[in-house]
Amino acid sequence: MKVSKLWWLNTLLLLLLLFLFVLNMAGGVIWYSPRLLWQSDHTLAQQIMRTIRLPRALAAMIVGALLALSGQLMQTLSKNPIADPSILGVNAGAMLALMLGSVAGFSLSITNTIWLSVVGATLAFLVVLALAMTRQGLDPLRFILGGTVFSGFISCLAYALSVLTNTTMQFRNLLVGGFSNTNFKQVSFLAVGLLIVLLISLFNRKGFTLMVFDDATARSLGAQPGVTRFIGAIVIVISAGFSVAVAGNVGFIGLGIPAIIHYLHPDSLERNIMPNLLLGASFMLLIDLLAKTLAAPTELPLAALSAICGGVFLFIIIARGSQVTAHE
Repeated sequence: MKVSKLWWLNTLLLLLLLFLFVLNMAGGVIWYSPRLLWQSDHTLAQQIMRTIRLPRALAAMIVGALLALSGQLMQTLSKNPIADPSILGVNAGAMLALMLGSVAGFSLSITNTIWLSVVGATLAFLVVLALAMTRQGLDPLRFILGGTVFSGFISCLAYALSVLTNTTMQFRNLLVGGFSNTNFKQVSFLAVGLLIVLLISLFNRKGFTLMVFDDATARSLGAQPGVTRFIGAIVIVISAGFSVAVAGNVGFIGLGIPAIIHYLHPDSLERNIMPNLLLGASFMLLIDLLAKTLAAPTELPLAALSAICGGVFLFIIIARGSQVTAHE
């Protein structure tokens, strides 16, 4: 019965993803037919579809999947249902590293952008872990409280740096999120990042799933908690780092998408990896479509729209009486 329900859920989410991908391609300041992609007219509209909207839609889809997966892993490993890379400062650390790198004189090529972002995400994650560790191990409450305070501190530093260096417009995408000027080279790097984290997650899915138990129980079932947390941390910082490098500091997805999937299909992490990826990708495509069409030709801040729309979905779930619990 569960297999059948999961199959139907994945099928519906895949159809939703395809629909939103086509809609995202069509939408913009001017709406175009998706058929322009495979026609050979060589018109300006076709150029816009192929060189601007296609890489943008692909990037939105991959970033949504990466952020949803990182949130699912963070919530499972920390045993805290409200853990999220954006709330805990991981995204903000990546953003600040990119800004500091630019101010220090690094050219923000795609390669430099990726490694600076991953380094920043890693350092931020290590600081939050250090704040959360006690003699008894990781304290979920300190993890959230320390991460939230640290995230706010890092975000304020980033905004202050942009004001002091007169680079607010230069770093607009980093600060408010967005996929404008996305190109195929960035998409290729994102695809590599997604492939890496997917392979690591699928290979270690049993160990990740067992981390919902305490360490003693997990060990008795064959897991290695220390090694598993280290591997999970690698997946989280790669996912967050690559995402911030292209889309900026976008929040909610890592928090809300796993909660929504757990509401629709309460099951183990390993069985909910694919639904999380599909819904995360779909949600980001929808938010990007709203960002570029609601106030066209002005583009709305992606991070704000993500928080607003995602918060509404989450409030609906909570209002219907569902408890947002850790993913078992």
